[in-house]
Amino acid sequence: MPDRLLFIDTETGGLDPDKHSLLSLAMVIWEDMEIIDSKEILINDGILSVTKEALSINKIDIEKHKQSAVSSSQALDEILSFIGKHFSGQGKITLAGHNVHFDANFLRSLFSSNNKNFSEFFSHRIIDTSSILNYLYLAGHIKQRAISSDEAFCFFDIKVQGRHTAMGDAIATAKLFSRLLYLIKK
Repeated sequence: MPDRLLFIDTETGGLDPDKHSLLSLAMVIWEDMEIIDSKEILINDGILSVTKEALSINKIDIEKHKQSAVSSSQALDEILSFIGKHFSGQGKITLAGHNVHFDANFLRSLFSSNNKNFSEFFSHRIIDTSSILNYLYLAGHIKQRAISSDEAFCFFDIKVQGRHTAMGDAIATAKLFSRLLYLIKK
């Protein structure tokens, strides 16, 4: 089977997964330079610990969010169903994203709070487009420093449908990864 990656992006209530809520998770299945499936889950952990700063960036209306979000345990069931559909029998899943350790830490916290072992499903290896961009810049393969997602999407002319939504950013990051592979293959 070809290499398959799971691009993720989150929208959160703040910067600390031990204090702030995971509000949404997008998962994008990438294989052979193509996006083959995607899913976004809105999550209500029953606490909804958020900061004004986070909400000013992701523009999530907490009252509307409460109406459409699922519980943490239901979100975990949906995640496991989605990854089971796409990664069954492939071993541990390689996560990918932009500054993806941030997102992975919130996902790890969700698993832990629902008594699931994150490491049972996901590899310790992670592909981070921000790190790849920094490497390409330092190696002289790209002439402009474009390490933030805003800079990278602009530099590579990637149109983001729903910027600062988990799904919009996850899809744009998967497209960015494909562009970076094309750049190296030239």
